[in-house]
Amino acid sequence: MKRLLLATTAFLALASAPARAEIVLDTTGQGGTGNNVIFSQNLGGGLILGRLNGQNDEVVRFRDLSGNGSFTGATNGNDIKINNTSDLDITVFDRNNATQLGVTRDIFSIKGDGTLLIRATALETDGTLKDFNYSFVLGSGQNGFDFKAINGEFIWDVDLKVVGGSIQDFEHFRIDVAPHVGAVPDIGTWMMMILGFAGVGGLGLRKKLGGLRVA
Repeated sequence: MKRLLLATTAFLALASAPARAEIVLDTTGQGGTGNNVIFSQNLGGGLILGRLNGQNDEVVRFRDLSGNGSFTGATNGNDIKINNTSDLDITVFDRNNATQLGVTRDIFSIKGDGTLLIRATALETDGTLKDFNYSFVLGSGQNGFDFKAINGEFIWDVDLKVVGGSIQDFEHFRIDVAPHVGAVPDIGTWMMMILGFAGVGGLGLRKKLGGLRVA
């Protein structure tokens, strides 16, 4: 029983430990093995859809939050090309455009002017969301960005907002969609399992003791 209590205490301490969400930004180069995002359709109202061109055909939503009426999207070879926005929100959904998905890597480039404020939201392993904020002064030509989610977390949402300028050319190069994982039992379920194992073990011990004869 003492060992069970120690194991239970250790498990609860581990289960209650805060998740260590982290999103790393690399502006020195653009690699990756993910799928290119190509233009799919312009739904109007500041919403453009892209699709992955690899084995998966998940939907990528590009939403203009700046209210710019000239917000447009087009095909640029194997990549999507978006113009004329100062606040662009990017999320990924399944192929039916119904269920939002996480991303492990997000690679794109931007041409524009002003200061780019980036908010990358991580989905932690415990289901909570955590924001990471970056600031970047856009230089001439294309500016490359490579986001990586580490420690088992996913990139859930990316918002790109320009202060003192605009995004004149956005090219979304590659996305690595997070693999689908099975549900993890919550603490209550684990406790029920532990108590169930303890009950089965105790029942077996009582049967063993009951079978002993006193000389």
